[in-house]
Parts: sequence; C-alpha cells; structure tokens
Amino acid sequence: MRIIPVLAVLTITLAACTSSGGPAAGTGAGPVALSAAEAGKRLTANRWELVYWEGTPVPHGDNGEPVILTFAGGRVSGHAGCNRMMAGYELGPEAGSIAIKGPATTRMACEEGRMQFEAAFTKAFGAANAVRFEGSHMFLDSPGVPSLKFHLRELQGG
Repeated sequence: MRIIPVLAVLTITLAACTSSGGPAAGTGAGPVALSAAEAGKRLTANRWELVYWEGTPVPHGDNGEPVILTFAGGRVSGHAGCNRMMAGYELGPEAGSIAIKGPATTRMACEEGRMQFEAAFTKAFGAANAVRFEGSHMFLDSPGVPSLKFHLRELQGG
C-alpha cells in the first residue's frame, strides 16, 4: 500500500526535474515585448551576438567571425559575417516594435558562403519590425522570416 504514495512523489519530482519548460524554463513566461524606453535600455546596455537563425548556419569560429551588433543613439553597428554593418533604428511607439533604417555594409570581399550569409542576414535584419527579450536573449522578428536570436555580450571596455 505504501508503494502508490512513493510512486506519486517520484513521478511529481521527476516531472519537475525533467520538464523542458520551453524557451523560458523556470520563468513561467516566454519572450517579452518591452516598452520603447525599456527596450532601448536593454539594447544599449549590451552587445548582441547572433546565435541562432532557423535553417541558416550562423558564422562563428572556423565558420567565420560572429555577427555581433551594438545599439547606441539610434544607430546600430557591428560585424555582419564578412563586413562591418551599420543602420539606423527606431523603437516604438507600440511595445516591442522596431524599425531598422537603411542597413548597409562595407564592401570587402570574403569567401562566397560568408558573402551569401551576409546578404541574407542584412536583408532579414532590415526587415525586422519587432523586438522581444527572454532572459539573456533578444529576438528580432519580421513577417515570413525566421526570428534572429541574439545572446547578450558585455560591452567592450565596460
């Protein structure tokens, strides 16, 4: 008779330990769209490294330099996989909305695969119209394109 209560406790304990919890495990919430002011603080407090883009190998290590962006004063700059990238950006007025303005890259030649990645990334980045945050990740979304997932990195020199 004691075996049923013990099994129930073990089942509950195992379920709690093995639950995947999805993207926001342990938080009870998924990605969050912040007000323009809060999103601006979060964007400018860190550098952001592209870590996932569904269906597209993300450059890093032997695959090329990582895509790392810095947001400040309505401008975003960084490395787009081969070249330096720059654009303007504007947050709001609705929570979670972002407009990327005039993304452009320098014109250094790189290996063909990196150049193709950079062109696709610049196009997807320029189309982003929503920004959301989940823990140490930022997601840029646009209609019909898989989300760009970035991980925060400390600001250099800060």
